[in-house]
Amino acid sequence: MYRKLIQIGLVYITVGTSLAQNPATSLSPQFPQDSDNITRIVGAAMTRGGAATFLETLTDSVGGRVTGSPECRAAAELILATLKRSGFETTHFEEYPMEARWQRGPATGQVLSPVTRPLFVGSYAWVPGTAGLIEAPLVDLGSPASKEIAADSGNLKGAAVLVDPHDTADSPAFVMRGALANELAAAGAAAMLIPSDKPNRMVYTSAFGFYPRGPLPVISVAKEDALFLRRLLAKGPVRVAFDIQNSFDTSPAKDRNVIADLPGANPDEIVLIGAHFDSWDPAQGANDDGSGVAAVLEAARVLKSLGLKPRRTIRFAFFSGEEEALLGSRAYVLAHQSELDQLRAVLIMDSGAQAPRGFHFQGRTDLKNTMGDLLSPLAPLGANGFSLAGSFDQDHAPFLVAGVPAATLWVDPGEYDVHHHSITDTYDKVDPRMLALDTAVMATAAYTLANAEQTPGRRLSQAEVTDLLKKAGLESTYRMVYRSGTLEKGGPYTPGCRRTGITPAVTPSQAWIAIAGEKNHFTGGTLRDDLPI
Repeated sequence: MYRKLIQIGLVYITVGTSLAQNPATSLSPQFPQDSDNITRIVGAAMTRGGAATFLETLTDSVGGRVTGSPECRAAAELILATLKRSGFETTHFEEYPMEARWQRGPATGQVLSPVTRPLFVGSYAWVPGTAGLIEAPLVDLGSPASKEIAADSGNLKGAAVLVDPHDTADSPAFVMRGALANELAAAGAAAMLIPSDKPNRMVYTSAFGFYPRGPLPVISVAKEDALFLRRLLAKGPVRVAFDIQNSFDTSPAKDRNVIADLPGANPDEIVLIGAHFDSWDPAQGANDDGSGVAAVLEAARVLKSLGLKPRRTIRFAFFSGEEEALLGSRAYVLAHQSELDQLRAVLIMDSGAQAPRGFHFQGRTDLKNTMGDLLSPLAPLGANGFSLAGSFDQDHAPFLVAGVPAATLWVDPGEYDVHHHSITDTYDKVDPRMLALDTAVMATAAYTLANAEQTPGRRLSQAEVTDLLKKAGLESTYRMVYRSGTLEKGGPYTPGCRRTGITPAVTPSQAWIAIAGEKNHFTGGTLRDDLPI
């Protein structure tokens, strides 16, 4: 997950009071036992240590879990077996097709002239290797102001191009990164070099915007080494060499989500909480997003062990493919079209095990009053904050597109970004006390939403979703995500695709909107690209 939140108006609003101060406002009158049940939920989550124990098993026994890899499959099997042992007998896999699998190989880099010096480098994911050792002149594009490369940028053909993608008014840095990669490939560049934002010569990896296959080798260069290269360039020409040995497998393959239900008195209505179990291979994927998986799984075990039967079904969803462009959650939304009208809320944990503050509600101002009341039991945990911040790089996004009320856990940042997508995302970086607290928050929020008399909010129409994405500044990420792969039938990169006649039962998430006039480097020319809303 690439953490990018976009603030919308007054973003952070603290709502509700503690249970001790005003218990009547936080409990459903039809369920007066809720206060005792919430106490039991929090107590079990905080004292059993189940989340930390599971996370240790996941990280130390399975390790890094690239989507489509044996390790990712092993993680899915571990989650399923653990839930079945805990009494979730109907836990099952839900598979979806992959267009390509990818494997990281060795990556080396060096300066050839004016000095000879090794470089600390690593490959981004779902991008090709260099097909052997390549030598190239170094060109520095700096930090371009737009996704289009200026015509006077110099001779890029055959060059290794150093570039700093950055946030712009309408696009986060990772959208800029994908667009610039396409531009450089079209210009004939040999490789794209991106300075790492990590300290201590750590490099970075990601695949957002590159699945199912990036257009050229994209290489993370240690921050210190990138500064060194720029100092050399300031004095004269520089030649570099790289050998990146990545590989693709395009034979038919599938990955899977893991789904478990705690049935409610009204089983047709669902509250879903989830996390993604895929991760990157240089490390263990402990905080991104092993911590979320461990918290959601332990929340399931706590609620099950306490014998609770809420008003609505609580569904625990463990997605794969998040790092490639939300593949698992997109597949889930497609497979569960008929249930979306009954899906009352979606809560995702994917920002690490840090002190919880509340939830980000993705610009849904209409949810403030209802969710303020429903979140009030979280006040004693310091987690009843209501934020309007929006993002489109976690597994809530496909549900947001479908109009379903969807939120992500809001936590203090801590050192999450230091270790995110780097070699240091390991088990020892996770604070078990914070993980237990996040588990308590996720379990309590799920139970409270599932047991409340009122629903959190309504499902938005297609027009309302389109307007929300525009107001929240999420359009560019939305376009990028839904152009990554072809999970959606008749979807991205289909010239002239115009989906009409969608039946009311499946709108809005199977409807399509037209976004015209965008340059498309994958198919060439200027096309009318129709994207799923």
